[in-house]
Amino acid sequence: MIKTILAAAAAVLVATPVFAAEPETGSFTYQGVKYDYTAEQQGDVKVLKGSAYAGKVPFELKVTKRTVTGRFNGRPVTFDVKDVKKISSKAAAND
Repeated sequence: MIKTILAAAAAVLVATPVFAAEPETGSFTYQGVKYDYTAEQQGDVKVLKGSAYAGKVPFELKVTKRTVTGRFNGRPVTFDVKDVKKISSKAAAND
């Protein structure tokens, strides 16, 4: 389940390019859960930091061209970017 949630988060966030030096902030809702995040480009790695469940569940993901690694609610997560199911921001907002 955690992988599904993070894959949805990564799908929305990976599609959003970060060009500015300042972190991008945003939020989306997936399956009734709101996710708030900041995204910052650090070289070839996009770092996503945020929380879910009204700030109770923190996450930090590092996204490269091939992999997503990090922590969700203190638990380590790793999966391939190719396993991320592409969803649109509108679909995530309405899910």
